[in-house]
Amino acid sequence: MCSTMRALVPLLSLFLLGGQAQHGSDWTYSEGALDEAHWPKHYPHCGGRRQSPIDLQRTKVRYNPALKGLNLTGYESQAGEFPMVNNGHTVQISLPGTMRITDANGTVYIAQQMHFHWGGASSDISGSEHTVDGIRHVIEIHVVHYNSKYQSYEAAQEAQDGLAVLAAFVEVKDYPENTYYSNFISHLANIKYPGQSTTLTGLDVQDMLPKNLQHYYSYQGSLTTPPCTENVHWFVLADFVKLSMTQVWKLENSLLDHQNKTIQNDYRRTQPLNHRVVESNFVYLPSQGEGHWASQKRPKPRIQPSSTCHAWLRAA
Repeated sequence: MCSTMRALVPLLSLFLLGGQAQHGSDWTYSEGALDEAHWPKHYPHCGGRRQSPIDLQRTKVRYNPALKGLNLTGYESQAGEFPMVNNGHTVQISLPGTMRITDANGTVYIAQQMHFHWGGASSDISGSEHTVDGIRHVIEIHVVHYNSKYQSYEAAQEAQDGLAVLAAFVEVKDYPENTYYSNFISHLANIKYPGQSTTLTGLDVQDMLPKNLQHYYSYQGSLTTPPCTENVHWFVLADFVKLSMTQVWKLENSLLDHQNKTIQNDYRRTQPLNHRVVESNFVYLPSQGEGHWASQKRPKPRIQPSSTCHAWLRAA
């Protein structure tokens, strides 16, 4: 009996360790024991007061003229091989350490990976995580970085000032195919199942982002997936990426999760702001019309003629 028990102990230990190792892949957005509502039970940070995503209410965003445009380096076309994986929740592309962001305070963040959040469970549901005035956009792109003062992402992910995410929204209308996404989308067929990976040969993240990379919203928040650590400086771009309907459909319907179901609606619900301040480096003018770009059309200063000009005008 004792020998039987001794033989079972290692097996039981392996079973428990295996369960713990898989724990990180078992969380879901809407199904099972570890759905979004139950994240805080297993990941305490998810129940914090500085969680992301949030609703960006433009009339309540504070304009900060000290927020300069972001300085992006290494975002342009790069040669090489870039791993792309289906992690069971989304598609993720590993990024080179030569990609960096310098913010208005001079803090340098090193790129780690980029991934996507989308909808697709019904024709009426979009999948961005952040909303703008309550409106959810079609897709949201996240480029995840870590503070360069730390030697690695692993070292930075628990630090108070460890992470930064550059986010961008996707809109889809009657747009033609965005050729900058053709290579990425064609590789989705190679990673249908969780854990499968493929390789992108060459990458141009800048072309996969909006044209305007200078206007953004900024606030302090968290990771939007477990462990939801509250150490993320968010930069949410005001401009949009434009994709065709077909390209969006392919992203929404190409990958399977750990339950062998199509990955759709992989976004977290918006979280309470809890007195946090959201800032922007552009002025929102609702009277100029709808959309982000109207908010960035600041009136030109009126140039008053000098006294010499006045004298010349009178003489004329």
